Amino acid sequence: MRFSSGITRRANSVLSTSMPRDPAEISAAVDEVERRAAERWLAPTFQVWQPASGTWPGSAAVPGPDGTAGEDDDFLEGQQRLADLLERRGYESVAPTRVLWLGREDIPQHTAWDPRVGIAETLSDAWLDAHMGTSADAIDPASRMVYRRLLAGGSSRFFDYPDEDGALAAIAKLSIVHETPERSFGGVYAVKVRKDLRGRGMVGPIIDAIFHHAVRMGLEGIWMQVEERSEKALALAEDLGFTTAARYRYLTRPA
Repeated sequence: MRFSSGITRRANSVLSTSMPRDPAEISAAVDEVERRAAERWLAPTFQVWQPASGTWPGSAAVPGPDGTAGEDDDFLEGQQRLADLLERRGYESVAPTRVLWLGREDIPQHTAWDPRVGIAETLSDAWLDAHMGTSADAIDPASRMVYRRLLAGGSSRFFDYPDEDGALAAIAKLSIVHETPERSFGGVYAVKVRKDLRGRGMVGPIIDAIFHHAVRMGLEGIWMQVEERSEKALALAEDLGFTTAARYRYLTRPA
């Protein structure tokens, strides 16, 4: 169970890595989650994984951290049983999301780095303002601190691209995960373009810079998570060579 001051569904949801065979045990576990969520005035929420195909075949593969598929029928079967139980309790599916993957061999090796693209290892106030958008001025200091803690955690690189006046037009974050000292992966998050500049190719220079940086760091691959409703983002990712490695959704009901 994940309960925190975080602002994402993931930060306040349940991720089950194993599932009891006994339906009564699953039901009891869900009861406990609902009780603890109610104590915190939160909606009980479960992150439920699905195969990359989005369906429940008799045999399915779940990608490992390097994007390769490993048979894990037990995990997926357990996820399906959990989803069935939650739906019978009236839980609704929200935010279906694809986990997209681009392996090392598919990362463009010679992308140009537009010198206007900035990169930093620390989160600046300007980048944070761009992430929060037009609501930045209305956010109280405590909530702003939550945003900062959430975005600045771990090893990260913060990319930005300015408009003609020097204000940030587009941003993205690359989170670096070190599996071993010699083996690392990158996750692309918080890709945003200022509303008045969308549709003008502002993301392209940042993506090129991320690819350039990934090659320099020797990353084994890059992943990103995109909600299925974001058709333009999915189309862009497909054009860049990303493929669907897995899917998940959240099952929730009102607090």
